Amino acid sequence: MIFVKYPEPGRVKTRLAQDLGKQRAAEIYKGIAENVILRLSKSSNYKTIIFFDPPEMEKGVRNWLGGDGDRFFPQGGDSLGIKMLNALKQVFINGASRAVIIGSDCIEISEDIVSQAFKALNVVDVVIGPAEDGGYYLLGLKRLIPEIFYDIEWSTELVLHQTIKRLKANQLNFKLLKTLKDLDHSGDLSHDIILKIQKRQTEAC
Repeated sequence: MIFVKYPEPGRVKTRLAQDLGKQRAAEIYKGIAENVILRLSKSSNYKTIIFFDPPEMEKGVRNWLGGDGDRFFPQGGDSLGIKMLNALKQVFINGASRAVIIGSDCIEISEDIVSQAFKALNVVDVVIGPAEDGGYYLLGLKRLIPEIFYDIEWSTELVLHQTIKRLKANQLNFKLLKTLKDLDHSGDLSHDIILKIQKRQTEAC
């Protein structure tokens, strides 16, 4: 499950836009999201579906990303936590035995990392990919656990800490994957990351 936002200037990467401007921030997000989706959608080990926001931009998202029409679903909810919870409810109701959610702004994520997450779910209740900013870039579950989506201070450096605390309080076992960097500020755009984006854009073509 890949969460994406339609790359409209001013509505994506607002912190990055403070440094680079709304248009440039949207262009960077668009390029990274396209690369993440293209790379992770090629695997035969799992099915990839896209949950997009805002819901009214369905036509724009389909035109942007293309592909099979049955893999696009709108995000629903007032907070990121509720949006993830509702998306997980949908896939589990439709028969999924394991589910992994990722964002679309982590250039370092790979098919191998996603496969590691699915493998870990054979043993643990929850798998998390920690982000350097204190959040997480990946969350994997094999059943619905609503407790980890409520009363979390989303989009802060406390997200991972609060989530782990909630898991421990509910006596749920979990595994942490390698820590990666999300793209939030212009300082995250190292020369190495820019080269990776360009390289992967070329590979995707």
